[in-house]
Amino acid sequence: MAKTNKKLSKKALSSACARHNWALQWCWNYERMQAAGYAYAMVPVIKELYSDNDEQCRELERHMQFYNTHPGASALIIGADVALEEGYQAEVGDSLKVALMGPLAGIGDTIQAVIVTPPFSIMAAGMAAERNWLSLVVLTLPLIILFIIRWPLFFYGYKKGADVIADVSGAGTLDKLQSAASVLGMTVVGGFVPSILSGLKFSDKLATVQKNDAGEVISTTTVQSGLDAILPYLIPILATAGCYVLIKKFKISPLITILIVAAVAFILGAVGWM
Repeated sequence: MAKTNKKLSKKALSSACARHNWALQWCWNYERMQAAGYAYAMVPVIKELYSDNDEQCRELERHMQFYNTHPGASALIIGADVALEEGYQAEVGDSLKVALMGPLAGIGDTIQAVIVTPPFSIMAAGMAAERNWLSLVVLTLPLIILFIIRWPLFFYGYKKGADVIADVSGAGTLDKLQSAASVLGMTVVGGFVPSILSGLKFSDKLATVQKNDAGEVISTTTVQSGLDAILPYLIPILATAGCYVLIKKFKISPLITILIVAAVAFILGAVGWM
């Protein structure tokens, strides 16, 4: 084998990191998903570690095997893989990719799709409705921060090498982190239910009128005020719980659930109940 036995230069590491973080999904496809982007990121590394062109091609072809995970979390994997490539531990590196791409996909998707995107999107939508230009900042800044974090993740993975597996999955840390992220995300999103659905309430036409003996109206109690006395925002909470039951228990798709909610809202509005 035409090994150079060199220590990877800072230029090669920086180039591999930048290629991965920018281009991992540029050639995404249904057959091998992120493999082409991953192999592209490995080009500077392989070129420094192997002097023979045929050997370089064989090593890059090895990195064209199926690969798919969360793009942000993938920075940790490729960083560790680069360290293993530098030590000519190709088989260990391939095993590391297989071992981590599934679990880290779950962690990355939970953080971005549950913890970060929904709450900040909701806040941005509310600010946009008030014509506040900061809504654009609130929407994009968290995603920019998540993108920038990929650089330190890469170099952390490079520093740890194969030990990154123990750091991520040791003592059930991975499962605990994923569970905690899910709970936190659901709690944050749930906190927005009252503000999002604050307009979901019964019409003031649904009311109980009390009259005196002369037929004069003494007081009017609406159905909504009665519900608010029991529990504020009861209707939004019940509506959210109903959607959850439809999706989770009855396995109805989110699209169909949205259509059901729209149909019920239209009917109740048409008869004057809401």
